[in-house]
Amino acid sequence: MLAAALVFGIATACQVIAPLLRVPALILLLPAGFLFGVVAPDLRVDQILGPAFPVAVELIVAVILFQGGLDLGTIPLKGSDKNVVRRLIWIGAPITWVAGTLISHFVLGLEWPIAILLGAILIVSGPTVVTPILNFVRPKARVRGILMWEGTLLDPIGAILAVMIFQVIRVSDIDRPLEAIVSLLTSWLVAIVVGLGGVLLAVLGVRLSHGNKFMGTQILIGSVLFAAGFANFLAEDSGLLAALLMGGAMHPLAKRFNASLDDAVPFFNTVTQIGIGVLFVSIAAMVPSPALESIVLPAIGASVIFIIVVRPIVAAITTARAGLSIKERAFIGWMDPRGIVAAATASSLSATLIATKMPGADKLLPAAFVIIVVTVFVYGLTAVPVAKVLDVRDDTP
Repeated sequence: MLAAALVFGIATACQVIAPLLRVPALILLLPAGFLFGVVAPDLRVDQILGPAFPVAVELIVAVILFQGGLDLGTIPLKGSDKNVVRRLIWIGAPITWVAGTLISHFVLGLEWPIAILLGAILIVSGPTVVTPILNFVRPKARVRGILMWEGTLLDPIGAILAVMIFQVIRVSDIDRPLEAIVSLLTSWLVAIVVGLGGVLLAVLGVRLSHGNKFMGTQILIGSVLFAAGFANFLAEDSGLLAALLMGGAMHPLAKRFNASLDDAVPFFNTVTQIGIGVLFVSIAAMVPSPALESIVLPAIGASVIFIIVVRPIVAAITTARAGLSIKERAFIGWMDPRGIVAAATASSLSATLIATKMPGADKLLPAAFVIIVVTVFVYGLTAVPVAKVLDVRDDTP
C-alpha cells in the first residue's frame, strides 16, 4: 500500500507541477521515478507485484495505445502526407534499427544479439512522448499529423519486432528463426481478428449506454483490456497491436453505427494520463543498478548520434518530394523522442535475458532508459524554440 501510495502520489505531483513550469510532464516523471528507485528500492512496484508486474504494464500500455489510435481518428492526412508516414514506417524504421544496432555494438559495447534487440526497441517513439511535446509546441497541422501518425504506429511495430528478435536470440536452435517469423505473422493475424471483435463490442456497448459518459468510459476501458488480454493469451505480444487497431477503428465505426464517443473520451483520457504517470515512475525506478554507471556516458553519446545524425538522415530521405517546406522537413528531423513502450519492452525482455545469463543483458534496460531520458529532455526542452526559429508553429488560438 505504501508503494502504491508513493507511486500514484509522485506521478500525480509531477503532472500537476509540469504545466506550472511550462515543461512536458515526462521531464519530471523520469528523474522522479529514478530517484524513487534509489531512495526506496524495497518499494519498487516490480518487486512487490512480481510476475504480475509485466501483465499490468502490458495492459496499461494497451490502454495508452488505444487512446493513441483514437487520437489518430481525429487527425486527417492528405495523400502526400500518407506517403511520408508510410516511408517513415517502412524505410525510416529499418534505417533506425540498423543504425541503432551499430551504435549499440560499437558505442555501447553490447554483444551483437543484445545490440540487435536494443536497436529494434529504439525505433519506438509513441504518443506518450510525442503528444505532450506537440501539445506544447502546437506545430502546423501537416507536421503534427505526420509526427502523431508515425509515433503511434511505430509503438506496436517496434514492440512486436523486439519480441520476435528476443525469441530468436534466446535460443540457439537453427530452426528457431523460422518459428519466430511464424510467431510474428500469427501475432498480426490474432491482433487484427481480436481487435475487430473488440471494437465491435465497444461500439455496441457505447450505443447501448445511451450517452451515459461514466458507463461509456467503463465500456471503452473494459473492451480494450479484454481485447488486449485475450489477444495476448492467443498469441504472445499481439495485444498492443490489437489495442491500437481498436483505437484507430473506433471513430469510423462509431459514426457508422451512430454511437457518440464525445462524452466518454474525456474521462478515458484522464485514466490514460494516470496510467502514463504510474508507468513512467514504476519503470524508471527499476533502472538504478551497478550496470548503469558503466553505460551512462556511452548511452549519452549514443543519444547524441541518434539526435544529430540518424533522425535527420531518416527525415531527409522519407520527406523528399512530399510537398513539405525545408523548415517543416527540418522540424520533423528534430522530433524523435523515445517513450513508455520502449521502456516497458526493455524492462520485460531484460529480466528474462538476465535470468538466462545472456552477456550484456543487464545493460539493456539502463541503456534504453538513458537514451529515453536524453531524447525526452533534448526534444522536450528545445522543441518550442526550434519550432519558433523554423516558423512551423500554428498561431491560431
